[in-house]
Amino acid sequence: MTAALVATGRRFEREDGGEARGRVGDGADGGSGRPVGRFRRRPTRRAIAVGLGAVWFVDGLLQLQPSMFSRSFATDTLAGTGQGEPWWVFHSVTHVAMDLAPHIAQWNVLFALVQLAIGVCLLANRAVKPALAGSIAWSLAVWWFGEAFGGIFSGSASLITGAPGAVLLYALVALLVWPRRPGTSPDRVSPVAAESVVGSWGGRAMWAAIWVGSAVYQVLPADRPDGSISSAIRSTAAGEPHVLASLSDGAARLIGTQGITAAVIVATVEAVIGVGILWRRSNMVLAAGIAVSLVFWVVGQDLGGILTGSGTDPNSGPLLVLLALALWQGVPRQAAAGVHRAGRVRLPSVRGTRPGAPAGV
Repeated sequence: MTAALVATGRRFEREDGGEARGRVGDGADGGSGRPVGRFRRRPTRRAIAVGLGAVWFVDGLLQLQPSMFSRSFATDTLAGTGQGEPWWVFHSVTHVAMDLAPHIAQWNVLFALVQLAIGVCLLANRAVKPALAGSIAWSLAVWWFGEAFGGIFSGSASLITGAPGAVLLYALVALLVWPRRPGTSPDRVSPVAAESVVGSWGGRAMWAAIWVGSAVYQVLPADRPDGSISSAIRSTAAGEPHVLASLSDGAARLIGTQGITAAVIVATVEAVIGVGILWRRSNMVLAAGIAVSLVFWVVGQDLGGILTGSGTDPNSGPLLVLLALALWQGVPRQAAAGVHRAGRVRLPSVRGTRPGAPAGV
């Protein structure tokens, strides 16, 4: 029995009631040999892990700067992060810093070796699970005793200057690139986070919490006075090369004393980016988040101070980019020729039947 085939999107139906099914991207095309469709692949877990490893390796090199071996690194840099924090944060951070101060050179070598080891393992794709576990544990310890929780308990934290703390983001990215759960297999559409221990929704919750939380902090009294945002931006430019310092100074002058207006605008943008992750076209929101993160990284964080000789990490900008890539979804391209219309499209008649004649035996 001969029959004409009818294409209806991803499904091919026979007029006599039979079916020939095809999936976009699996090569099924009704027999023509052409692919029905393809996908723009999302970033791989390996690529994101390499990015995380590169950041850790840079951190290890920064830890070997001469200024890190001086006693002031403990008494001023580490202990200074506790200023303005609640008493329990202040005392815990100050106590650890004072304990490290007498032998800061030896401790600093250990700090550098730990970070370099994590970076090398992730870059070389060796001992990945121990490296990611170490990344999480080390990040949480540094987030407490080295960053005083990114200032989130002081009421003045801002994503512009690096809140909630870069090292916390190291831990979140490590969770999202953890080797996939048993029973899951990689595909070209689902984000890397879908294969992680927290799943796609866990990753989205992280993203929303960071951005929406920052929006809330941005409108708290500490960040709303006139000149507060411009002062915070200008303060990060100290000791930076002229080009970076001039960019930050220009941004601070542009904002001027419009603290309330600037805070509301920034908070609105951050809230939209945070809530927008729940949107069906989340890649557009992630792209916006990447763009805003890079702007903050340059004019609010000054690349984390890595060019000043005293910076310990590149700050949160690059980590937010890695977090966005872990949530990025593959996008289906337009189906290949042969499935152009949404309606039913008749394929060429089977050889042996006259044009216009009904299909039959």
